[in-house]
Amino acid sequence: MTTAATTEVTSTAWRTPYIRYVIGRGISTAGTSLVNVVLAFAVLRTGGDGFSVGLVLGCSVTAQTLLLPLGGVLADRLSRRTLVIAGNALLALVQGLMGAVLLGGRPDPALWMFLLAAAATGATAAAVQPAFQGLIVQLVPPQALQGANAALRLVLNIARIAVPGVGSLLGAAFGFGPVLLTAAAAFAVCALVLAGLHAGESGASGRTAGFYAGAREGWAAFRSRPWMWGYALSGTVAVPLWMAGYQLLGPLVLSGRPEGAQHWGWAVSAFSAGMVLGSLIALQWKPRRVMLACVLVQLIWPLPLAALAYGADLVTLLAAMLISGASLELAVVFFETAKQQHVPEALIGRVTSLTMLGETALVPVAYVLAGTLADSAGSTTMMWVCCLGILAATVVLLAVPDVRGLTSLSARGTKPG
Repeated sequence: MTTAATTEVTSTAWRTPYIRYVIGRGISTAGTSLVNVVLAFAVLRTGGDGFSVGLVLGCSVTAQTLLLPLGGVLADRLSRRTLVIAGNALLALVQGLMGAVLLGGRPDPALWMFLLAAAATGATAAAVQPAFQGLIVQLVPPQALQGANAALRLVLNIARIAVPGVGSLLGAAFGFGPVLLTAAAAFAVCALVLAGLHAGESGASGRTAGFYAGAREGWAAFRSRPWMWGYALSGTVAVPLWMAGYQLLGPLVLSGRPEGAQHWGWAVSAFSAGMVLGSLIALQWKPRRVMLACVLVQLIWPLPLAALAYGADLVTLLAAMLISGASLELAVVFFETAKQQHVPEALIGRVTSLTMLGETALVPVAYVLAGTLADSAGSTTMMWVCCLGILAATVVLLAVPDVRGLTSLSARGTKPG
């Protein structure tokens, strides 16, 4: 019997290990945020150019994408607790080494060192993220998953808002080496916190099937749920379009305006604040038709892209960013809850890796195409393309009967399967 099943009887016994899990994952997210905020600047400071930064970022995404299927199988075949501890320990080692090299008095690291560190980080994420997803299903009873997801996301979003600003200040005052050493310390603390986690026995324990058999089992579970593969297929289009519009075209559109860079900083903060707002709403709003609610709120998601393409003023842009952040956060919580409630715990790692694979596979291509086409067609035109593409990829999901009809587990009072 899994821990999640046992908690249906003991009602509140899951809360203490769940809180430890949230603390550990929050600390790990803080470490990741520190790395993300200084990585590009560190590459540039040591003699790199824009191409070098793109190469480093792309290396991390590519490594993660290629290894996600393996990471999903490992998350369902090995101890998930062990995977997240080992993964965070490896991240502590990698970022600790990079931080030490960047300290004053040492030669600047060569580009290959950044590439190696990025590849190691992406490979580690491929195993750690599916394992993290599986752990929460082991810890939390099915009926409490939406509240647990919302509370977890609230902590993670607060970390993502607070830590980058602190990291920037630390980098400006002390250099990027100490910031990466601080990130390394965060990953090490996460590993120590999770070392004391009693997650019980995974539903996948004891299985001896090989990698290919395990991968086929995960694929069968994925493709047998139209609401899931439909949403993942939609994300294969929508997520790259969003990343291109938000991270690449947004700054390009605002770069031609007075104080455009400052306005973009406010806009990003508003989006992050919206995600916190969405987490708070998800603690209270628990729709019966969880996937229908997921798709409907996601229709609001591309609103900032339309505002940017239309040339909206700063106040309108900030409002659009706030609303969009809340809608995206609600969609994430609803989808994660549906997945965790309706997929057997023994398969959750592999199914998670497949949904993540769809979201990341085309992101590097979207960056290159959007940037290239923006040079010829204009950034505003490409922003409209991204906005309408996201809307189209989302609207088609309403045609899937399973998306419209899937109900939350608490509403049906049944067990996942």
